[in-house]
Amino acid sequence: MKKTVAVTLLGALLSLGANAKTLTIGIDLSGSNPLLRHENFAYMAAQYASHEINTLNNGDVVTVKTFGGREDVSNILSGSYTLSRRMKAKKIADEVAGFLQSLPAQTEQSQSSTNLLAWLEFGSGFDCNDDSRILVITDALESSSMLDGTSFLQGKQGLPKPDVDLTGCHITFWGLGAGFPHASVKFIRNEWRTWSETAGASFEAIIP
Repeated sequence: MKKTVAVTLLGALLSLGANAKTLTIGIDLSGSNPLLRHENFAYMAAQYASHEINTLNNGDVVTVKTFGGREDVSNILSGSYTLSRRMKAKKIADEVAGFLQSLPAQTEQSQSSTNLLAWLEFGSGFDCNDDSRILVITDALESSSMLDGTSFLQGKQGLPKPDVDLTGCHITFWGLGAGFPHASVKFIRNEWRTWSETAGASFEAIIP
């Protein structure tokens, strides 16, 4: 009897591990992102991130990472939480939401460049093999040594081909194009969709 119970429990634990998913939340600290300037924008971003976290199950993982200019390592923060009976989704959601809503008051966090490409290509722990998700709170304006931000905004220069395999992941950009002209939003959205699909991921842009 005890052996049967142990085998059943082990099977359940292995099943939990096999089905566990990772939600990676990337937070863009670049100066162009309204997240660092507007409380209402930060509130809406916090609400969306909270909702996504609250859809997760025990065993799933929430990873929070920030990015901006690669030349300033002070903005690179990372934390990871595994949902459990003690570490409930609501608790993690509240902490993440609180952090997002605190950013408009922290103007010193603002970065002069946006290395979104580098964050996606050099990042780790996305666990795309498990159909995981990447949620990025960003206006999606790449401005780095890889791409001139003004040219990208004006539709004169597109994204380079991806140098990463994100097959299986679903990427959501929340806030894409916020504050940009209509034509710029369409160009940037289409560029990131093509980039993501070429990298093997599905893509969704949420434009507030």
